[in-house]
Amino acid sequence: MKYAPILILTLFFYSCAGIDTVPLINKNHLLIDEDLTKLEYSESKNIKYGKNDLQLYDLHLPKGLTKKVPVIVLLHSGGWVEGDKGFNDPIVDYLKQKKVQCAIVNFNHRLTFQKGVTYKEQLEDIDLLLKKLQSEAESSNLSPEFFLLGMSAGGHLAMLYAYSSDDDKLVEVVGGIVSPSDLTSSKIRKDRMNTDITRLIGKPYENNAEEYQLASPYFHVKRSSPPTIVFYAGKDPLIPEEQGIVLNDKLKEKKVKHEYYFDQNQGHNWGDLPKTLDKMILFAEKHL
Repeated sequence: MKYAPILILTLFFYSCAGIDTVPLINKNHLLIDEDLTKLEYSESKNIKYGKNDLQLYDLHLPKGLTKKVPVIVLLHSGGWVEGDKGFNDPIVDYLKQKKVQCAIVNFNHRLTFQKGVTYKEQLEDIDLLLKKLQSEAESSNLSPEFFLLGMSAGGHLAMLYAYSSDDDKLVEVVGGIVSPSDLTSSKIRKDRMNTDITRLIGKPYENNAEEYQLASPYFHVKRSSPPTIVFYAGKDPLIPEEQGIVLNDKLKEKKVKHEYYFDQNQGHNWGDLPKTLDKMILFAEKHL
């Protein structure tokens, strides 16, 4: 399966209160409008990208820019099994407040509560959406500079999508927040997470370890993988600290450009969203 490069930001936060504007480190950075009073966005809601009722997206496009803009795609979280793009509306508002010179796409994909839907179908949905966006790039004034990013289950899909692609040029940057990286680990396959992961793969771990490896970003990291930024938490009851440690070690081993952050005081809901998003934007500006 071929994947188009894109930025995917998967978040399930419900509040962006207390957001501060962070000045640019480099005036040549392109993602943030230097004149924060001018940039506005057009909105198109519930655009279909496939035949399934869940295959819908919202497009927020900067107005009045003559240059082509990168694309940010927001993917909702929910353990691969539930959720809705509306969860990410506060994130859309945050990015607009930051005046990012990017198209913002907030979309739904098929979920594993539906019969026959596994991680493979979810990657197919991402691919289907990206190909649609790519085919319409010229008419929509979109740039081929893409950054793929997600949180929790969505971050898992983002990294898996980026690392498993056969085309090294498809994804330029990827990132994740408290995202599963190795689904073969017994430390993560517990309680609700075990149920969600089993449903994601479509079969239990016993006698199917290879399938769990195929569904794990960790096993797909290679020297040509895109620059990566990841965040992990010390008080996360769902995603063990080791998920970040092993991924960081693998990225180092393969000499992939990356930034790894660990906050001992954060939990799975990640209460430091504004500063984290600022770091992600700066990381994207550095590597796009």
